[in-house]
Amino acid sequence: KVTSVDAKEGKLRVKTKDKEVNLTTDSKSTKAALEKLKVGDTAKVFERDGMVIAASPVKAESKSKAGQ
Repeated sequence: KVTSVDAKEGKLRVKTKDKEVNLTTDSKSTKAALEKLKVGDTAKVFERDGMVIAASPVKAESKSKAGQ
């Protein structure tokens, strides 16, 4: 889960099952991806040595179908 995100600064904090992790990025494209995340989102994050390589929100599947 995303606990903090600052796309302009390239900072992301996520909580995993057993710890909270602080990540950063300098990449313009990755910062743009962080703009799509908000606190509370479940996200798929790829990182290397504390640097975000890619991040994207994971959409929760709707339990009810549209129109019902």
